[in-house]
Amino acid sequence: MLCVCAAWPSAASADDSRVDELARRLKDIQQQLDQLKAARADKGAEVKALQQRTAAQFAEIRKKMDAQAKAKLPNGRLTVVSADGDFSLALRATVQFDAAYFSQGRNPPNVDLNSGTNFRRAQFGLVGTLFRDWSYNFTYDFGGSGTENRGYVYRAYIEYDGLAPVAFRVGAFSAFDSMEDATGGANLALMERPTAVTIARSIGAGSGREGAEVFAQGDDYLVSVALTGGKTTDAATFDEQQAVVGRVAWLALDRSDVKWLLNMDATHVFRFGDGAPGTSPNPIDLSAGPELSVDGSKTVDTGALDARDATEFGMETALNLGRLFGQGGWFHYDVTRRSAVPSPSFHGWYGMATWSLSGESRPYDPTTASFHGLISETPLGRHGFGAWEVVARYSSMDLDFMPFTGASAGGVAGGVQNVWSVGLNWYPNPTVRFMLDYDNIQVNHANAPGNDISANAIGLRSQIAL
Repeated sequence: MLCVCAAWPSAASADDSRVDELARRLKDIQQQLDQLKAARADKGAEVKALQQRTAAQFAEIRKKMDAQAKAKLPNGRLTVVSADGDFSLALRATVQFDAAYFSQGRNPPNVDLNSGTNFRRAQFGLVGTLFRDWSYNFTYDFGGSGTENRGYVYRAYIEYDGLAPVAFRVGAFSAFDSMEDATGGANLALMERPTAVTIARSIGAGSGREGAEVFAQGDDYLVSVALTGGKTTDAATFDEQQAVVGRVAWLALDRSDVKWLLNMDATHVFRFGDGAPGTSPNPIDLSAGPELSVDGSKTVDTGALDARDATEFGMETALNLGRLFGQGGWFHYDVTRRSAVPSPSFHGWYGMATWSLSGESRPYDPTTASFHGLISETPLGRHGFGAWEVVARYSSMDLDFMPFTGASAGGVAGGVQNVWSVGLNWYPNPTVRFMLDYDNIQVNHANAPGNDISANAIGLRSQIAL
């Protein structure tokens, strides 16, 4: 018992030492934990500061990027737009390479329709906006009917759009005229417009016509009036031609699967351009080719008419029923002579239908109040073969007026041209297009059957439009 009592203090002392040791270790561990927490807090602060600096740098870079102009390539067209949207510039190009073959009947010796090739259009230009409310279009064309040109001003105008829906345009442009004229060369269903439209637009409208225009347009209407002069390709004149051109178009029915467009246009030339000083005013000549412009020949032609004024008016309509599209128009022309002989009048018309083999529908464009070519839903190379379309059209133009009466008595033997056309169009993508047309051309002269013209023609067009 004495031994146990003697050993007890020693054991207690040893236990106290172990407790103290454990306490010291716990204190060391706690200090280490505190140090780790402090280090982690410091690192967290550093990370947060780094994040803040990075966010500030990113915001600064983003601000600088947002201030830069943006370049885009919609359907291959290079377009640059300023950061605030006030300025834009786009490169435009339309190139059409045509090839054609004419199989001719017993035509007069002086008629030889040309088989061959031609750049029908080779247009390059700049379009865009200035200060948001102004727009411009500068386009040169190096192509032509029957031959290539060295280049001429196709469009060169400036337009104010700040009073929407009303706008003002001045320069060289194609005044709003007929529906088929407004369709544009890159969107025609066949390679050329019908003869009646070609003659109507040549009187006071057409590409490169200088003048001023005011128009209003919305989703379902377009109203325009233009005062026009000569064309940029005209020879020098003294006191240019002066004419007024007007158009009214109304989308009478607008549904997802049905669209019905009505159109009226009129042109009145109240002054023809003078020739050299001391000479009479330049005459008017109504003429057109065989609706295939590889050949520049004129198959119907009134010849020069010494006129005081001239008037044209026309009516057109178009109906879009999904993949089926139809369009037609009638045109009338009056020429008031300066002499006492009777003043002639002429007329022409056309009817056309298209059918989309691939199921697309011709889109309506409210900016021109016309229908464009197909846009493929399955472009070639992207799980599809593009859009396909068949076309048929009948065109008639009568440029005869009292044809059995001599010219000195007021007779005009310009001829009557009737053209049957069928075509196949392929749109592999929104930029490229191929057209294959067949035309049956008949020109009759009631007063002189020996001058009649007949031909069958096949035309092929390769087109790229940006």
